[in-house]
Amino acid sequence: MTSKYIWLLIFFLFPFLAYSQTAQEYYNLGSEKTAARNYQGAIKDFDQAIGLDAKFTDAWFNRGTSKLYLREYKDAIADFDKALELRPGFIKALTNRAIAELKTFDTKAAISDFDAILKIDTQNTSAWFLRGQTELQLGDTKTGCSDLTKAYDLGDTRAEKFLAQNCGRKDLAEVENKSNEYLKLDWPENEGWKIASNQEDKERKMIELLRNNETFENWTEIGTMMVYPSLRNVPVDAAMNVMFEQAKKNFPNAKLTFIEKDEKARYPWIIYKIECPDINGPESQVWHIMQGSNELYVNFRAVKQITVPEDLKNKWVAFFKTAGVEVK
Repeated sequence: MTSKYIWLLIFFLFPFLAYSQTAQEYYNLGSEKTAARNYQGAIKDFDQAIGLDAKFTDAWFNRGTSKLYLREYKDAIADFDKALELRPGFIKALTNRAIAELKTFDTKAAISDFDAILKIDTQNTSAWFLRGQTELQLGDTKTGCSDLTKAYDLGDTRAEKFLAQNCGRKDLAEVENKSNEYLKLDWPENEGWKIASNQEDKERKMIELLRNNETFENWTEIGTMMVYPSLRNVPVDAAMNVMFEQAKKNFPNAKLTFIEKDEKARYPWIIYKIECPDINGPESQVWHIMQGSNELYVNFRAVKQITVPEDLKNKWVAFFKTAGVEVK
């Protein structure tokens, strides 16, 4: 073959080589679609990732999770089985497989998975709660109440209702009436914060705060507090990803940086940073999300800079850590 023909062959092959995607890239695309609740699209991307790398454990797990959301329970269980074959003791896969098993009324298998989780992590509140709830449904009140008490003692507020209704916990009898929950977050008076807008629709309530008589046209620092009344028991990582996807609609080049979280707290929370370079002016934000018993609380503070200065970031993180949930 002459050099001319070799060159032509390389020329025609190059577009296919240049645009081929890796398993990791398909996995990343699937994860983005999962965060946007496009589960059918996510499954197609995870299919591609698995086709390129059959030992890609997280792709098996995430495909199973997408199928779980779509109520394809048997197929979801098969994917979780494969994820656990590749990574024995994978707690998230055990948890989601148990949930799928409960949906198919295979309570024996579900309890077995909860048992396996608790052998690995005795502080896993979800496993204590879900196993206790399952045992109550099977008529094993003594064991169920014991598990729910453990979940409650570890800070899982979901257990309150079941303990009050099924386990004689009179101290929790009023829990079902605890609907006037709110986030307590005190914005420092010495910084001159004032409410600039107060909005509400079917999905959320939102308050925006400005400092020192600034306006929306000339602000240098802004604060936002949002409440999503219909969102309960949302994993804080998932909430973070959804909020980031929304931010990218306004700032396509936005960058997400995780800072800190506590998923085992009584009210789980996460703090992260979003940096938004933009042709109309940069904006960077430190976000705080906290899952209450009844509502999801989302807050952020922002400056018109490419990134948040380290000292300001530390100040805002400390501020958000003072947040708490109270009931009127």
